[in-house]
Amino acid sequence: MCCAGFTQAMKDSISYNSTCVNFKISFDASVFERISFPDKVLWNFGDPASGYYNNAGVKSPAHLYAGTGDYPVSLLVVSAGDTIRLYDTITVIAPTTYNFGPDIYLCEKGDTSLTAPVVPGAQYQWNDDSLTTKPVLKITKTGVYTVEINGCAVTDSVGIFFSNLPKIKLGDDHVMCAGDTLSLNAASQNGNYSWQLNGSVIPGATEGQLQTTAPGGQYIATVTVPGCGTFSDTANITYSTYPAPAFSLGPDTLLCPKEIYPLTANVTGASAYMWSTNEQTQTIQISNAGLYWAFVNVASQCEVVDTVEVMYRGNKNLDFHDTAICKGSTLILDADFGNGIYNWVSDPPQRDDQNQTKQSTYYVYEPGMYSVVAQVGQCIYKDSLQVSFNDSLNLNIGRDTTLCIGEEYILHVKTNANEFAWQDGSTALSYAVGDSGMYQVIAQNGCGSDTAAVHISRKTCTCELTLPNAFTPNYDGVNDVFRPLHPCNMTEYQLRIFDRYGKLVYQTSDFGHGWNGTYNGMPADTGTFVWMASYRSTDTKAMQYRKGFVIVLH
Repeated sequence: MCCAGFTQAMKDSISYNSTCVNFKISFDASVFERISFPDKVLWNFGDPASGYYNNAGVKSPAHLYAGTGDYPVSLLVVSAGDTIRLYDTITVIAPTTYNFGPDIYLCEKGDTSLTAPVVPGAQYQWNDDSLTTKPVLKITKTGVYTVEINGCAVTDSVGIFFSNLPKIKLGDDHVMCAGDTLSLNAASQNGNYSWQLNGSVIPGATEGQLQTTAPGGQYIATVTVPGCGTFSDTANITYSTYPAPAFSLGPDTLLCPKEIYPLTANVTGASAYMWSTNEQTQTIQISNAGLYWAFVNVASQCEVVDTVEVMYRGNKNLDFHDTAICKGSTLILDADFGNGIYNWVSDPPQRDDQNQTKQSTYYVYEPGMYSVVAQVGQCIYKDSLQVSFNDSLNLNIGRDTTLCIGEEYILHVKTNANEFAWQDGSTALSYAVGDSGMYQVIAQNGCGSDTAAVHISRKTCTCELTLPNAFTPNYDGVNDVFRPLHPCNMTEYQLRIFDRYGKLVYQTSDFGHGWNGTYNGMPADTGTFVWMASYRSTDTKAMQYRKGFVIVLH
């Protein structure tokens, strides 16, 4: 078994996200991509000055080095009786002090570059997606940039901001009817705004849009875009005393794909029309999504205006998903595609008043299969989902526990939840405990959510060999191997296991290895076995002898 593990270890490697001193560096290893639930994990960061924190028993730990230098990092992984050892050396350095200067603003897609401090023989990694490994980076898009030199980020970052060339057009001059309103739009990317009316600055008008008011006059919008310059436009908007008649293009509208939609400007006393499409008829035909407006001249005296947004649903169908709700609760299904006809079917049937609503919303009171056919204009959409009911939410991960330093311990989730996650976002039923601290699971089902937490503390234990009294070598990743429960300061270790007839079935001198419940390559019989162990305590220098029983459960 050792050789197979060694061969695979040659392909595996240790990785880390930084080399900076006084920075919490995250470690990982490729071995965990194929071994999701190892029996044992032990990291050594080669940093004795950190004391207890020099070791970690989790797959992806973090470690802070207080001093620069080379540190030997090792990883021990035990899985299904196989031991894998990985080694690496991390060179911890101080971050390079550097100043990129002020943020840079450019107009359109200008060409610029950033230069990092030149360190002979250094490796560079910028925080963009260009994979550039040189001290000079060509910038092609807006972002905040920095660089790592030999794995450690410099002390500064810089923002590069590209702006589009402003196209300011306030529109034509208009005489508006009394009581109507008109907004002017000068919005531009990254713009700073000021507005004038009849030559005077309008106090507080610093946004890209401005609502004009009677009596109106000459409006000037000035837009300054960093990197592009200053731009302005003028529009004369005045207000008549002629009263504005009612005018509405209707609510914003959602259409089905390829549907042609007529927009009509109905205004009493209308004498002329001007649409955003440059058409001058009372009705226009819409075939594309967009924002449409119409100015209508009233009795050749003044104008009224209105705007409507037309959207197209697209070819995407309804997207229901099977779900669960708590007993006694109600689920509201919403198939709203706009104004249309909706036919719902439930299996088993619900109340008649539910099945005949023809509405886009549907109330679910019982578990079952629910389907809808929605007809909107000439378009038909279909979807269905299965609704199940949950009982009250149950969640348990055990009790607060005190462990010896280095002792392995697995927490198990017992729940009827549909979804749950540990504090680090992982979703496995089992979780290997690492350092002292609070471990918690957040779970939810149709009845709500709950959190279960346990506090794990560690203490220094005397060198007392502790082995379990039973194990289950069924290769489910839980309690599959019989071996000491936690490392102990010992030498000359020897473990032997005998069947009930006194036959030796297993022996080892490596406390990292354990018995996987087999003898001569075959599973041992279910039953009780005797174990005998001896070791020398490095604390007392005395030989210790222990024996006991272990039950094999298949």
